[in-house]
Amino acid sequence: MALFKVNNLQCVRRDNILFQGLSFKLEDGGLLQIDGVNGSGKSSLLQMCIGLIQITEGNISWNQTDIRDCRYQFQTDMTYFGHTNGVKTGLTALENMKVMHALSGFKSEVDYSLILKQIGLAGMDDVLLSRMSAGQKRRVGLTRIFMASSKLWLLDEPFNALDKNGKKIIEQLIVSHCKAGGMVIFATHQTMEIDGYPLQHIHLG
Repeated sequence: MALFKVNNLQCVRRDNILFQGLSFKLEDGGLLQIDGVNGSGKSSLLQMCIGLIQITEGNISWNQTDIRDCRYQFQTDMTYFGHTNGVKTGLTALENMKVMHALSGFKSEVDYSLILKQIGLAGMDDVLLSRMSAGQKRRVGLTRIFMASSKLWLLDEPFNALDKNGKKIIEQLIVSHCKAGGMVIFATHQTMEIDGYPLQHIHLG
């Protein structure tokens, strides 16, 4: 069984304490929402989880090993998706997916058209992103996590720019990942509308 654990974590930015004494754990199938106002530390927490912000107090562990001591394994088992979509508007949806797949080093075979269908963009393989709406671009960016075989997903505001239908599609795919034994931590100011699946919740600020 996989275990992601945060213990007594503190985050200080520009001499301001955003949070302190933060502890939680996530096991197989775990789904955790982090919310709070802008500046409360949601993004900082996720960036600490992936090593972009140095941990000065407390610790984060993956399968009972500090993530600083198992960087390669943790990076292999985890996929992070941030505020930016990480796509090129001069490329098509399919071209973007192939670039993301190659740069991320995912070894698994990918059915690009199937993934586009799953996120509600069936038949848009050859459409330039410059011709897509902000929500459609966001969905193409999000295909990155669905191409990965990672156990743990860390998502920063994944529903940004998505309409109601797009948000529902991504919610369903997140829950499906958890039902298959995956783990998801996501930061958002929006309410996640799921029925019949346990959702952990942490409020910052």
